[in-house]
Amino acid sequence: MNFKICNIARLIKKVYMKNLILLVLLIFASVASRAQMAQFQALYIYNFAKNIGWPADDASKDLVITVIGDNSLATELSKLAATKAIGARKVIVKESATPNGIQKSDIVCLGEAKSSQIDALVSAQEGNKNLIVSCKKGQCAQGAGISFLSEGGKLKFEISNKNISRRGLQVSQKLLQLGTEVD
Repeated sequence: MNFKICNIARLIKKVYMKNLILLVLLIFASVASRAQMAQFQALYIYNFAKNIGWPADDASKDLVITVIGDNSLATELSKLAATKAIGARKVIVKESATPNGIQKSDIVCLGEAKSSQIDALVSAQEGNKNLIVSCKKGQCAQGAGISFLSEGGKLKFEISNKNISRRGLQVSQKLLQLGTEVD
């Protein structure tokens, strides 16, 4: 009888350990996937900045990118900013927990975890000449200039020329062609 109980206990322990290892591997894969997504998004944002017509009086000023609610994206953008400029403009990356109180920023990027705050962000940035980028699909309908989406495992973006123009910026034809244009 004790022999059967010991065998059952060993079996349970073995199954538990396999499940624990599987869970750890899944968590690791998820974290690695998120980090890779942040790298791609950072590269896209850098290219967005290169393909936007910024006001002429900003040409000699730093290009400021504020990231709301996405530390991974802010980290990846900071890595790029340390080695690359946008034309003659030095890139400064800032982080914010909320859309309120953001100082002068050329690009404001709303992380997916904070996407419910898109209306507050668009309202708070009213009258500012900046590009609003959302990390959640469909937010151009709520005022973002660009919204990321994942389609078939590939990172893509929606772009609203109307929303970007409303903020006093111009979009290159190249950028409009690369994204999915929405109104």
